Amino acid sequence: MKINTSIIIPVRNINDYIRHENLPAFAKQSYRNFEVIVLPNKLQKEDRTLLTHYPFLRIIPTGTITRPALKRDIGVKNASGNIVAFIDDDAYPKSNWLKNAHDIFTKENISCICGPGVLPVHANIWEKIFDEILVSPIGSGGYGYRFTQKKARFVDDYPSMNFLIKKKLFQHVGGFNNNFWPGEDSKLCNDIVYKEHEKILYSPTVVIYHHRRNSLVPYLRQHMQYGYHRGAFIAVGDKNSLKINYFLPLLFLLYCISLPLFLPFLTTLFLIPLFTYILLSLTIALKAFFKYKDIFFVIAIPTVLFLTHVLYGYSFLKGLVVGFIKKDKIYGDG
Repeated sequence: MKINTSIIIPVRNINDYIRHENLPAFAKQSYRNFEVIVLPNKLQKEDRTLLTHYPFLRIIPTGTITRPALKRDIGVKNASGNIVAFIDDDAYPKSNWLKNAHDIFTKENISCICGPGVLPVHANIWEKIFDEILVSPIGSGGYGYRFTQKKARFVDDYPSMNFLIKKKLFQHVGGFNNNFWPGEDSKLCNDIVYKEHEKILYSPTVVIYHHRRNSLVPYLRQHMQYGYHRGAFIAVGDKNSLKINYFLPLLFLLYCISLPLFLPFLTTLFLIPLFTYILLSLTIALKAFFKYKDIFFVIAIPTVLFLTHVLYGYSFLKGLVVGFIKKDKIYGDG
């Protein structure tokens, strides 16, 4: 049987997520016409046992090529399927993930499908804190559908944690073909929608489970990288980055900086945004408290939410400035 779908997973090393969650979940897929291509830096001796245990698995070491975008391009070049699916190493699919995606590709005139990456059942407290923030409108900037099931829609930007595309279209746009991280998926989507005029369908039935960062510093660093590259993409005019949502953390940062400067002249009207922000933060925190029955959520969520927005806003401004000044260098490490 000819392989229909090739799942591409870039990793540094084959980790416990791959061994204990990802590959076992693929073994339970109701749709069987697929292969999984994992791309670590090196093939370790203990990894060879996985190849005998999972007949659908292929492991392709990438050596000195370590960036996820470049690894994904290598995976596609070696893919046997006419559909390529991208999923992160710390994610794993529901048993009907491929079946539901295949049904959509068969019934709809669509070349790209994406779906939510919901929090796994086995997640630590920090993952739960980050998830409560990400699924909220204020925490995600209106993109909560990426992290929980919402109604179907067409989108112009989506992370590669759960993204399926016809191989022919992927090759036509030149693949990722870049050294961006994060942000390579945003550039790909911009090319698909605004250069090739293709549609990307978000479906709530194409579900994966996706871990959040498991501690505070990596989470904040991740969102600083998101902010930096989003600002850089805006500087070069990527249409799917030109949304007011992405500017809001910067506006919030500037607002916070202005508070002490204008302290003697503050009026109730000027403080309304701050009071509203605090109220919304506490609402998310209290909702999480009643859900998990842990007081730590009440303390952590407002703090993490504030740090996320301030650091994203700072990095966004940095990326915006660097993007306008040195457009050939905007996709560095930030």
